[in-house]
Parts: sequence; structure tokens; C-alpha cells
Amino acid sequence: MRRILIKNGRVILKDRIVDGATVEIAGSKIVSIGKNSQLEKRLLRRTKISSHPPRNDEVVIMDAKGCFVSPGFIDCHIHGEPKNIFSNEARHGTTAFVIAESCAPLDHIYKRAEGIKEFIGTHPFGPNVLGLRLEGPYISKSKAGAQDPKFIRSPDAKELSSIIRHCLGLLKIMTIAPELSGAKPLIKLLRQRNIIASVGHSDATYESAVEGIDAGIIHSTHTFNAMSHLDRREPGVVGAVLTDDRVAAEVILDLIHVHRALFGLLLKLKKSDKVIVVTDSLAALDYLGKNGDSPLRGQSPFFQSPFFAMTGGAYRFEDGRLAGSSLTMIGALKNAVKSADLPLEEALNTITINPAKLLGVEDNKGSIAAGKDADIVIFDKEFNVKTTIIRGKIAYRKSL
Repeated sequence: MRRILIKNGRVILKDRIVDGATVEIAGSKIVSIGKNSQLEKRLLRRTKISSHPPRNDEVVIMDAKGCFVSPGFIDCHIHGEPKNIFSNEARHGTTAFVIAESCAPLDHIYKRAEGIKEFIGTHPFGPNVLGLRLEGPYISKSKAGAQDPKFIRSPDAKELSSIIRHCLGLLKIMTIAPELSGAKPLIKLLRQRNIIASVGHSDATYESAVEGIDAGIIHSTHTFNAMSHLDRREPGVVGAVLTDDRVAAEVILDLIHVHRALFGLLLKLKKSDKVIVVTDSLAALDYLGKNGDSPLRGQSPFFQSPFFAMTGGAYRFEDGRLAGSSLTMIGALKNAVKSADLPLEEALNTITINPAKLLGVEDNKGSIAAGKDADIVIFDKEFNVKTTIIRGKIAYRKSL
């Protein structure tokens, strides 16, 4: 069985950082965490050692040289084709994700679901595509943001059942505006089908938002963006999300979509496991091309207006409106620690175990422990990713 031994790392566990520890991987699983000498001596006695990618029964010994050894990052909100996402984001520590689909014709969404389903079944990293999320179509036109209003629809329970069926079991999260007439039965239907109902692109009053939460909403889409804000007499969706412990709040931490002070407020008001950092990145969308740092124009099925990739990590329409981010997960982690003064272990939870719990995959992902999937990131104190391992395979490696 193929094995990887990561030694001399600062291994980040659920409750502590263990300096000078070793993580042993066999196949696609973590099999042990221990002291360097114990594990290495055992393997040296029985196994051929290699410094190259493992073949057959070889073992790769990787010296982390004091870098952090972390669980792989889970992005609950990222756009693009799965192959492109892995190609773009593995170098930034992303090992698993949920693919977001913006408002579009339903037949387009169904074709996307078919393509993702095929990828999951055929690609070595396929099982780390954790599903599909839909932003709409049952959202508020007044809070459409980057969504194309012509694809926004009135709530229809029969249609939603058809959407769920055509998404082939992939649908994990759906953004919905609870104030819309007929929305609450849809929220209940999503709950019955074990699909996460998320409030977002919504102009709901505080009361309407709470009614949606009572109906089954447990998540908030890019909190503070594209939703009714706090006001002294009307707390809006933001007020409901901040004050209700039933709701997990995702946030785009590029420090453009949300001010760091609001991120700090979120951390103070929400339980520690209810804050989830995402990228909402558009960088892996096919039509953007390969150079996400240059100004780009394109007509997409998601955004019918031309837009540019701006410096500083945000995509914008020509009129200046935000369309999405080019944030990376390691960048978000750095922002949480450096700009929001969050301890590393707590910051890491927002992109590892917290999304794993939301998605119900915490038994296999989100932390480093024996028996869990070998999704691991090695990064230094300056937040430079050195190695990304996905399901026991080296997906990205830079000289340590």
C-alpha cells in the first residue's frame, strides 16, 4: 500500500498543536500521528523508502521542516468546473469543496449536475467534490447582486422537487429568500430532503427571516452581502443571522466583501462552530481564461453583463458592483489571523471542521486523526502553501 510519512511538522490537531510530530498516511487515509523516531523506525524496517511520488509499496518521507501540518481546507462556496478548481486551488490548500451555481436556465443546471456527477465517479479526487449548491432561483430580485434577474423564479414546490431529482443527489445547499410568497413550504421540503436551506439574496424583515429559520433555514449565504442589513428599527436578515444560534454564517473574508470589524462582530455573536469562511471565487470559471490577475471580459451563462477581474481580489461589473472574489483559502486564513487577530487554531476551524460539520462529513474530514481522509496541507508561518495532499495523493508540492 502506498504510504506517505510527514515528519518534523507542527501538526494542528483539534485541541492543540503538536511540535515535531509525524503523520502517517496509507492509501487515502491517515493511519497514525506520533513521534518521528517511532514511526520512521517501524517503516524503515519493512519498507522501501523514496523521495519521489509513491509507487506500489514505496513510502515517501516528507520533511515538513517545522511548517504547520493542517487538515485540508474545505470551501463551501466556489464557482467553476471541478477539474479547474482542483488545478487552481490545490496550490492554495483547498482539498474539498461544494460547487456553487448561479441563477441560470434549469437545463443548464441539470447538465452541470450531470458533468459533476461524472467527474466524481471517474476522477481520483472526485469524492472530494462534496456536492452542488444553488444560489436561487427562489431569491429576491431587489437583492439579486450578481445573479441574473431573468432567471429568478417564484417559489414552486413541484418545480423544486424536479430540480432536486435532476441534480442527481448532488444538491447540498440552496439559497432562498424566505420573504417570498410560498417560500416556507420549499424550506421545509429542503429540510425533509436533507438539503441545507440557506438565507441569502434576501430582502426579508427580521420577522420574516426568523420565520424562515423556524421553517428550517440553518445557514446564511455570504453573510452581510446581498441581504437586508441592520437598522435601528429593522434588524433585517443580518440581525436574524447574528442572533440565532441555529444558523451557521458563511463569510467571504477577502476584506473587500466584508470589513474586518464586521467579521469580528460575527465571531463575538456566533458560536465558535457556526462561522464558516468561504471564497465565493470565480477564478476557476472556464470563460475567464487562465490569468485571473488581468482585466477580463466575458459573457457567461451566470453573469450576462461583462465584468473585469480587479486587483485586490474581487471581480466587479463595469459599474463597480461586486460580482465575486478571487480569494484563496490560504489567503482567507491569513486574513483571519493577521487582520482579524484570530488565533490560528480558531481561524483554521472556520475552513476545516466547521464546514465539515455543516456538510455532515466530519467523520471523514475537517481534522487530522487516525481513520480520516488524508486531506492535508503543509504551510509555513507566512502562510505559503508548501504541499497539498488530497486523498493520500500529492496534488501540489513546492520545495520546502
